[in-house]
Amino acid sequence: SSLVKRTAFDLSSALAPLLGEQRARLAFGLGVLGMGFSTIIILMVINGYAFCELAGSRLGGFPYMLGCLAAGAVGASWWAVWKDESRFYLSIVASTFGMILLPIAYITFFFMMNSRRVLKDAIPTGRNRIVWNALMLISVAGATAAAAKSIADKAGDPATGVWVKWGAIGFLLLAIPGFHFRRDETPQAAAP
Repeated sequence: SSLVKRTAFDLSSALAPLLGEQRARLAFGLGVLGMGFSTIIILMVINGYAFCELAGSRLGGFPYMLGCLAAGAVGASWWAVWKDESRFYLSIVASTFGMILLPIAYITFFFMMNSRRVLKDAIPTGRNRIVWNALMLISVAGATAAAAKSIADKAGDPATGVWVKWGAIGFLLLAIPGFHFRRDETPQAAAP
């Protein structure tokens, strides 16, 4: 099935038995549009936070705005980069990228919801904590499995494999030093 080039009409036809042909196209188009916009928005926010960390500045300042606008400008330039039928594949790139980042977000949420330093008195306790942790671990496992499958599928594809491999190498080259050289922001107790 990966050798067959599918169009948006081919993919929307999967919804046709439920919605009819016209409504299926509309639902599929709105879904792709919504996915694209939500991906651009979340990447803008993440990029804004990253710019603030790089600049060592507070959130909401000029570096945050610059980071958000930089990601937004790249997202908004899709029409200049993606030509003809390849425009449809932008949604595939966006969904794959989002799927790869999803486990990172879920793992971060898991640690944050168990951090007294972050949540203070709002941290879940007792049975609620057990239920929330169990549900979150199921979500982490599902997102990780889906991301691994997505990466494996794209890495095995001759057209995208080299990009996936270089992307993984680039991620590791940035992430390992980033964790190694990160600042310790734990408040230090005053010496007696």
